[in-house]
Amino acid sequence: MTNNPDAAGPLVRALKQLATATKVVSFYPAQHPMVTSTLEKAAVFLKEALTDHESLTVGVAEAAFLVDRTVLAEEDRVLAGFASFLSRRDVSGIAFRPPVEQEALKGFLEVIALDPGTLRSRGGPAKCIQERRLGGISVVEFDAAQVLRSARTGTAEEAGAGASPGVSWTDLLARFLAGQGPAPPGGQHLIRRLAGDSKAAWDLMASLQKLGAPAGQERGAILIGALRRTAAEVGGAEPEALPALAQNLASALMALDPQGRKEVLGASIPVPGAGIDLASAMRARIPEEKLGELIVSMVQSEGSLNARLGSVIRKVLIDRGVNDQKKTSVLEAIRSARGAEKPPPDVWNSVEELLKESQDDWISREYKGLLELIGASAPPLEDGLKQELMALPDFVEALTPVGVKRRVWLLFSDLVAVDNEPARQWVALDQIDKRAAGLTPDWFAECGGVAESMRNLLGAGTAPQPHVREAALKALRATADALVRCYRKSFHHLTPEHHAALAGAFERLGEFCVESLILGLAEEEDWEIRKPFLAFLAARRAAAVPALVKRLADPSWYLVRNVLLILGEIADPSTIAAIAPALKHAEPRVRRDAAAALGKIGGPRAFALLRECLADPETHEVALRSLAAIDRRRTIGAFLEMTERVDLFGRGQKQMKEAIATLGALGGNESVPRLRAILMRGMWLPPWAGDTVRVAAARALERIGTATALNALQDGSRLWRGAVRGVCAEIVGQRSLGGASAGRH
Repeated sequence: MTNNPDAAGPLVRALKQLATATKVVSFYPAQHPMVTSTLEKAAVFLKEALTDHESLTVGVAEAAFLVDRTVLAEEDRVLAGFASFLSRRDVSGIAFRPPVEQEALKGFLEVIALDPGTLRSRGGPAKCIQERRLGGISVVEFDAAQVLRSARTGTAEEAGAGASPGVSWTDLLARFLAGQGPAPPGGQHLIRRLAGDSKAAWDLMASLQKLGAPAGQERGAILIGALRRTAAEVGGAEPEALPALAQNLASALMALDPQGRKEVLGASIPVPGAGIDLASAMRARIPEEKLGELIVSMVQSEGSLNARLGSVIRKVLIDRGVNDQKKTSVLEAIRSARGAEKPPPDVWNSVEELLKESQDDWISREYKGLLELIGASAPPLEDGLKQELMALPDFVEALTPVGVKRRVWLLFSDLVAVDNEPARQWVALDQIDKRAAGLTPDWFAECGGVAESMRNLLGAGTAPQPHVREAALKALRATADALVRCYRKSFHHLTPEHHAALAGAFERLGEFCVESLILGLAEEEDWEIRKPFLAFLAARRAAAVPALVKRLADPSWYLVRNVLLILGEIADPSTIAAIAPALKHAEPRVRRDAAAALGKIGGPRAFALLRECLADPETHEVALRSLAAIDRRRTIGAFLEMTERVDLFGRGQKQMKEAIATLGALGGNESVPRLRAILMRGMWLPPWAGDTVRVAAARALERIGTATALNALQDGSRLWRGAVRGVCAEIVGQRSLGGASAGRH
């Protein structure tokens, strides 16, 4: 293997072009001209970088590319962003071996454009690329398993960084997360791995226990800070993995002592940009068989049921959704613990009363002091306390009219989540419906939680009353409508945090936001605002298909075109029959996008429909690319059949030349023998009748551009027909000049 840093200049251009191509491939359909032109440039730049090299391996760090441990263009932000993009997909190196064909580049970019969670579920980037059999490109994955197996460290480098010999990788990671040490090698990957490895999550929690136990009053801050950094890293790279992270961390709570469990379970750990609270998500995922043991351990450790512990237990019961059956198992654990010397029986009696207490009673008791504080006869606050309250983050904003509206809206959402009385549920849902009209971008982060409370009501084991169900559906639609309306109105003033929160809200609304998104897409004229709607709808996958299919008959051609783009991204085979009529649409752009969608869906039925499109000059090129995407070998075979019979008198040359040009566009050595035979054919009547067909074959061989094709053109440069001979000689001369120029570079 040859690695040469001298290739850095061309390689930087190639990697930057690949970064651009990744974005293009992620957004545009596979057959879009932008995809083709971008990939062509990337192939040219990469060919230049690989000149005179058997292979070139590029290392991928967390924010940089390396060749032989030398950082490429360290200050280049485009390269840093692309390296980070690849790193989040566990790519630690890319190996290029010339020649790297354009189709191979396209396949590589389609793989890495997948979100990290999907990529890992399919076995990782290396496996996906191997399955596609891409020539000239392979990747090296970050080997997290090897790092996890390295349970002991003790190198001089680590010792110099403050790590003593024999410390585990989780100890190093815990110190980093607690802000007490540097990141261990592969730290970001190890943090993300916690979402998929329950054993790793347990080991980390045990290390945090060891780190925090001697810290006294600072212990809670250490635990919560470490978990917050963990959630922020996972949420920033793979927000879809946050539920799995919460699940693993909840299962690992028993690795903490009772005091540590109380600190974590009583906390609030919002995840930036994700619209969820990690502590709440952990409480909701505590293993049922551990619930009683968890509560008993905290009571035994505390020795009494004070207000703090009572609040923690009640939060666990509410977020975990503890019904009467689950309460029975907790009560059994309490009764088993009564035989211990401590705490006294009256404490256990209080805990049992807390379990039997209704959620309404608890809420009333918890908020009684607050209600008295803001009541008409509330006593005046001391100046010192008043100043402290005014200095708290968001306190003043919370008491503005806008802040009060938002908190009242959230209060009704909380009531939906905890109330079992149909009449009160209906009132709360009706209030959510009516108050959604006042939604602003600052509400985006909390809309997901409101939607989830209503969806949980609809999906509960006991179906809600019909009028409650109707109110929930209406409130969900009102929330979705308000989100779309506010998004369109405020688009040019939204921050990245707003965009991330909005995506999270639509994710949690699921199928209930589809109609609202389609309506917004239909009404919005600004393409910059409309474009994200395509991604929001495509992310709904199968849930969006029925509503999208209905819109294929819409009189607005641009809406139909956008719907086709989305259906192509979803790639559901059941939509082929619905897409087929769009191939006959009066608007050529709609026909082209219909062909592109069928190409992404694939299958025999789509292939047959696309073959019929080849007669349409407006869709010919897109149909051709789509056919090749579905079954390239079969497509080439079909066009080779069209070139089998060459008329002696030059009749039917139009169809013949179209088939030859298509073979050139498809590329591949399997077409070269037939094209060479046509080029070199000597018998035509009159002799000049075959010149245009021969020239078409020469141009097709030029597009294929392999060594075999160039040899055929070399033979053609000696033909007796001057017109054909001149074209072949010109092509051969240009290729020779191009090769010499590449060699000089």
